[in-house]
Amino acid sequence: MRATILPLTPVTPDLGHWEARVQLLVKPKRYAHVQRVALLAQQIAQANGLSDQEIEQAYAAGILHDIARDLPDSELLRLAPPECEIDARHPLALHGRAARTMLARWGYGDQTVLDAVEDHTTGPRGQRPVSACVYIADVSEPGRGVNDDIRELALHDLNAALNRAIVSKVTYLQGRGIQVHPRTLQCYESLPGVTSSAASIPFPPLQPSRNEAPSPHTASSHTSSTQPSSTEH
Repeated sequence: MRATILPLTPVTPDLGHWEARVQLLVKPKRYAHVQRVALLAQQIAQANGLSDQEIEQAYAAGILHDIARDLPDSELLRLAPPECEIDARHPLALHGRAARTMLARWGYGDQTVLDAVEDHTTGPRGQRPVSACVYIADVSEPGRGVNDDIRELALHDLNAALNRAIVSKVTYLQGRGIQVHPRTLQCYESLPGVTSSAASIPFPPLQPSRNEAPSPHTASSHTSSTQPSSTEH
C-alpha cells in the first residue's frame, strides 16, 4: 500500500503576500489551478525525498508559476523578448519567463523558485528537481482531467515521470509536424537514451490554423497524453 502523503504547511517567508498578488492577477478558475499545482508539487517533492527547503520551494513555485498567464500578449513580449519563432508567433509560450521577470523586479529572490517558474512551460533546464516537481504538477494536477498516469508515477519516481511527460510531448508534436520549442528539445535531448540526432529532425514552420491553434502546452509547455501546445501552461 502506498503511504498517505500529508500536505505540509508552507513556511516560505511572506508567501501569503505573493499569493495575494497572484490572486489579483489571474482569473478565479486559474487561481484554483494554481492552488492544485502548488499542493501537488509539494506532495511530489515530499514523496521523492527532497529536502524540507525544496518541498517549500516546490509549493511556492506552484503558487507563483502562472502569475503572468493572463497578461496580454503585448505585455508578455515586453517582459520576455522572444528567443525563437515560436515565442514571437505564440507569446503565451513566454508566460513562464515573463513571470520570472515580474517576480524578480518585485524583489522575489529565491532563484530555485524563479527557475521553476520559468521552466514550467518548456521543461526543466538541467538537474532541477524543484522545477521537475512543478512541471509535472502543472501537466497532471487533477483539475486537468488528464495525465493521471504521470501524476501517479511522479509520486514514486520523479525522473521517470518527467521522462514520460517530455517524451510524450515531443513525440506527439513531431508526429504532427509541429515545431517543438528549442528549450523543450534541449530538455528532451538531455533525457537518458535520447540522441540529439533523433530529437532535432527538422519540421516545417508552424502553420496558423483557425481550427487548430497551438495550445499553451505545445512546443513550449507541458504535455502528455493530452497534448498541450508549444505555448501554454
